[in-house]
Amino acid sequence: MGTNSKSSHSSYAIAPTGAPETVEAGEGVGLAAASAEPELSDGLVKATTDLMVAMDNLDALAVGNGVATGNYPELPDDPVERYDIFADQIKAAREAIEQLKAEGASEEEVKAQLDALRAQSLAYLTALDPEELQQIAAAKGFEHPALVGLSGSSQHPLVHWLDPYYNDDIPSKQKIQAVAQKRYEQLAAGQTVGGMTLADLQQIEGTSGAPDAPAGTWAATPDQFKAAVDAWTQASHEAAYAKGVLDSDKLKNLLDAEKQVLTAHSPDTPDLETKKNEIQVWTGDPLAVAKINQSTVMPLVQEAVASGEMSLTEAQHLKPVELVGLLRTGTPEAEKETLKATAQARKDQLKALDNALDVHQGGKQDIHTELTLPDLAGSPEAAAQVASWAKSTGELHTLQQEAQGWIHETLQSPVDIGFANPALLNTHQVDPKALTTEFNAWAKSQKIGDLRAVAGELGMPDPGKANRAQLQGYIAANFNPALDKDAINAKVQAAAAKKQAAAAAKAASPLASDEAVNALKSKLASSTGTTSAPPAGGAGTGGLTQESKVEAAIKMGASPVQAQKLAQAATAGPTKPIPKAPKKPAAPGSFNGKVQALIAGLQQVKATAQDVPARIDSDVVGSWDFGAGTPANLGGTYSKTLHSAPDGSSWLFKADHNGGVIAHSEAAASHALSLGGVPAVPVYVKKVGGKVGSVQPMLKGASHFASDPSKWSQSDVDAIVRSHVGSWIVGDHDGHQANVLRTASGGLVQIDRGQAFKHWGSDKLSLGYAPSGGGSYDPVHQKLYAAALSGGLADGVKVNHAVVQPVIKSFEAIPDSQWRSMLHSTAYEGAKAGSGVHWVPAMRKQAAKKHGIAAAKVSTEQIAEAFLDHAVERKQNLRKAFAEFFVKDLKMPQAASLKHGAE
Repeated sequence: MGTNSKSSHSSYAIAPTGAPETVEAGEGVGLAAASAEPELSDGLVKATTDLMVAMDNLDALAVGNGVATGNYPELPDDPVERYDIFADQIKAAREAIEQLKAEGASEEEVKAQLDALRAQSLAYLTALDPEELQQIAAAKGFEHPALVGLSGSSQHPLVHWLDPYYNDDIPSKQKIQAVAQKRYEQLAAGQTVGGMTLADLQQIEGTSGAPDAPAGTWAATPDQFKAAVDAWTQASHEAAYAKGVLDSDKLKNLLDAEKQVLTAHSPDTPDLETKKNEIQVWTGDPLAVAKINQSTVMPLVQEAVASGEMSLTEAQHLKPVELVGLLRTGTPEAEKETLKATAQARKDQLKALDNALDVHQGGKQDIHTELTLPDLAGSPEAAAQVASWAKSTGELHTLQQEAQGWIHETLQSPVDIGFANPALLNTHQVDPKALTTEFNAWAKSQKIGDLRAVAGELGMPDPGKANRAQLQGYIAANFNPALDKDAINAKVQAAAAKKQAAAAAKAASPLASDEAVNALKSKLASSTGTTSAPPAGGAGTGGLTQESKVEAAIKMGASPVQAQKLAQAATAGPTKPIPKAPKKPAAPGSFNGKVQALIAGLQQVKATAQDVPARIDSDVVGSWDFGAGTPANLGGTYSKTLHSAPDGSSWLFKADHNGGVIAHSEAAASHALSLGGVPAVPVYVKKVGGKVGSVQPMLKGASHFASDPSKWSQSDVDAIVRSHVGSWIVGDHDGHQANVLRTASGGLVQIDRGQAFKHWGSDKLSLGYAPSGGGSYDPVHQKLYAAALSGGLADGVKVNHAVVQPVIKSFEAIPDSQWRSMLHSTAYEGAKAGSGVHWVPAMRKQAAKKHGIAAAKVSTEQIAEAFLDHAVERKQNLRKAFAEFFVKDLKMPQAASLKHGAE
């Protein structure tokens, strides 16, 4: 990208012919020559000169357009050659700016020069037309440049890809190439992109579908190509249905068969590119379901390393599945480059780990030794040393957590990696919670002024305004992700602002003392003989007007603001208590009975709300270290473990054996239900102990819900009906008895939403629908409706359709864009090839119908978008669906009013 062309080009000297090699002090533009100022160093003068020359050359390139300008010679007409000169000058300018920085130039000056250079680079490339950008990009190795920038409505993507100001390997440049590659695959599969066909692209690029002698291919007759496809079919079948761990021979056969098909040159075979593209996509299916471990890929990797097709860095630092991606012929080049970059990044990560450990051990040798930070009062350098230790310890902890996600799955054994990289050994693992305790104990013996110096070194804006606890928290936040620097700074600023406001108010008007205020409040209250607020400006039934109370308060020493507050407090009567349901139940159906039922329902909603933990930001949970857990014998399909969060609360972790697809579904369902006002335990996607899964806080004091419908109260029934709305909108039909809990305060909440969305596209809102099984596995709402129709509920208890109205309104109020965004990860994770998600076939069918193509040609993106379209449609039809369900299935004609928003 940009400047990495392998082709050579002429070197053009485009500096002014009379430019001096060095600039004497006082002669350079912008360099003051006054003798009173200090003499500039030779290095600074040279760097300034080099920068000036490079920037002048860039100006000439911007306006020259191949025509001589001033003392500059003619520039080449070829856009690629002009770009090469331009890139060289950008590089020279960057080097000069770096030299300025090294020679002591200020940060402001360096930043200003970098900003100017970035703007200059962007301006040059923006001025080029799309054809020139495509020509240059193609010369620099970009594949199919005509497939990006199709909209023409904003900056052309190739402007960024070609920009030499940015490094070639940044992700944003790789994504641009990946987009072009993906669109080419769509064209090869017979689709159109932006109205362009494969033939159109080949005409633009000057290529044909079947070149005479392509490199890296083999000549095949149609029969030979068919035989290659048959061999691939056999190999893919053997891999997909292999029992246990896939052996290396079967993997090799599949990869060889894919390569044979994709590298075939068979001009006489109809729809050759379409068939190749299908094989390329379908090869991912058996690989997704096969069990691939280190033994599967080891022989193939050893062979690839020996032949030079794979580097040792890649072999040692990639997971088996990633290594398969690198070995496959069908893996796009952009994806392979990403895998190679991942391997190098992990290697660099190990080096960074050991560097961070060296600094960390300056304060704590290992987990068995005490924290021994220097006394801040003992040395001027101590504050910087402690700050460096805190920062490096945080980096060490972060790197250790990131490494846990891959070190246990590479071809190297964790033991070998640990001995080569001591920072990964258990004895050096950072425990943020325990380390914070040790740090706070040390900090108590330090002067607060010295702690402020440490906090200042770490970037705290106003350490002078912070108290000891805030200073300790800010420093510890560098290695404890459970602590939030921004939140601590906000508290510091809030406290300072409050103190400043209080001081200003006191200076403006002396306030009465606390004792005087309390006495005044008592006097004002005694002078008001009423328990209800009087009319504004008028007297209450017991005496003083509002104005006279304010005047009396001021006379007794209160400020005007205090006087207003005290007068209002004296006027206000006592708060009425919330009514409680009477102990003696009234007759079912009577007026008192309805009132009691209403109060009971309100009490249950309140109980549920206070017992179910509130949802917090997923990034906060993502930063927590849950550490090692203990087995949780709670039943269910998958194993579960209990863990302690940084705040000491108990959390449940469920490993997801589908690679995170189920975890994404349950987390999205939890979030969606909370937005609709349906009680839901918050669930988050989280990697714990190297395994992807979901975490959720445990409910304290919860118990199983009674299984006999005749014992359910009206508030229980209302809660089940409301929960049914939430279950339907997220497609969860697994709300059986064991998944409904009674909270400690008497509320109801359904848990374990892991089957959310499972039956989307094929489920139905009808009486008796229970895809998870019958009997004890019937959803609770189905048991309720069956009991209601058969007279199995308690006297006076019935299904009330009106209780769904506020829930439906809450879901309807969620914008479609927010709804799609919230479910985006669930859709795209589930749509990936080989995910095994139950709803994929239904969504594939919907996508095929929408785009008018065969189901086999539907892309992953189209499946995911069909899922999101269904999500929006389900939300929009929620009111109509439940109105019809109540009317038709439950024989409640009065529920037809729901369609129109009435209860």
